[in-house]
Amino acid sequence: MGITVCSALTGCAKKQAINQNEVPLIENDIAEAENTDSESEEMTEEEPEEAPETESGQKAEETASSPEPTFHYMFDIIGGETIYISITDEEFVEYTDYLRRELDLNDAAIAGIMANLQGESGFNPNKVGDMGNAYGLCQWRGSRLDQMVAFCKDNNLNPVSREGQMAFLVHDLRDVYIYAYDLIRLCKDSEEGALQATYYFCAYYEVPADPEAESADRERLTELLIYPRLNELSEAKHQ
Repeated sequence: MGITVCSALTGCAKKQAINQNEVPLIENDIAEAENTDSESEEMTEEEPEEAPETESGQKAEETASSPEPTFHYMFDIIGGETIYISITDEEFVEYTDYLRRELDLNDAAIAGIMANLQGESGFNPNKVGDMGNAYGLCQWRGSRLDQMVAFCKDNNLNPVSREGQMAFLVHDLRDVYIYAYDLIRLCKDSEEGALQATYYFCAYYEVPADPEAESADRERLTELLIYPRLNELSEAKHQ
């Protein structure tokens, strides 16, 4: 099944090209996707030597010698506490516009997803976690990581890119995690709805062992920064 991906996220991936020594990639399973992307000239990542691999191969590895990419931060200071997300304000708009367009979501639902992306990976598509077993924006692992890579290869997308991973997330919610998608989509566009969407995405898409504990910090991020910022952007559009 083909899929059309917004050019804004492609541009976002271009702006944050990954240095060869900064992050690992997925080794054998993405070789074909890497070649396809070099022909289309849509991606700028280079293939490093070390890589997290899918369940069908070896596990991903975390190396202390591989530093995290440097991100710009969007800050809001609440009562002396710094609340932040690891992307620029411009990228924030690109992500939220993409989710609104591709999934037909209101601001509350979008805020819930954004808070979870920050909590899972800090919006780093090359994030390796859980002692090398999890990878990407949503920290997919095992068969779900295999499915993400396969989807990207089938749709001529790069599985290490934000573009490819966000396209898979849209597909996964619409066609696989339909219950989670319906719960999120039906949340009212209010602060309460945004907090519910944050919990629903965490509990029914990310599926941690303790969703209430896992979603607590993400709900705080939703309440104090992400949902208010979405409201500001919506009001600005109508002025």
